[in-house]
Amino acid sequence: MCLPLAFGAAGSALLGGNVAATSLLAKAVGTASVLGPVAQGMLSFGAQAQQARAQAEAQKRASIAENARYMAQISATRQQQAADALRVAQEVQQANRASMEAMARKQVAAGAAGISTESASYLAEMRDLERQVAEHSFAFEQRQALADQSYELKARDLGLQTQQNFININRPIDQPDFLGTALTSALGSLESYSKAKGRQLTIDAQAKGTPRPTG
Repeated sequence: MCLPLAFGAAGSALLGGNVAATSLLAKAVGTASVLGPVAQGMLSFGAQAQQARAQAEAQKRASIAENARYMAQISATRQQQAADALRVAQEVQQANRASMEAMARKQVAAGAAGISTESASYLAEMRDLERQVAEHSFAFEQRQALADQSYELKARDLGLQTQQNFININRPIDQPDFLGTALTSALGSLESYSKAKGRQLTIDAQAKGTPRPTG
């Protein structure tokens, strides 16, 4: 039954003042009460679907932003690590050059002084210079190894933090519950129908027991 026609007819009949108008109005109200839960269920399902889409879009944007943040931080970390490694390599190179120059000066000085390069004093000085170079090189290597270890730990922590952020961002989305909504709507419609049917039966019984008006 079309609701506007039903209410219109019911209104016209009600103005006529007969009992049939009450019955017609009850039918119209009953129809509306049955369709009401269905319409409400459709609106609820639509709202659930819209909320799920909005949450999925928000998660997508947040994931992109988190990935960009991680890439920027890991890139900065690796750049700093490379810069530190280059600086250490340059320091090692300078130390080696300085030691070679010192050895050359020792050799020239020994020749000028008439000291043999096979003499114990000359060999002791050379060994001392070599020892100093080795100690400096080892110290540089140890410092670089510790720095690399620190950078690797930082990179690992960045990765773990990003992984946890992705987990927090992409939590499961509550999908629209079509079956639950349909069941709730059906139960609501059934309850409304039962109430409307009961009212209709009461009105019909009253109508049958009411004497017709005399002209």
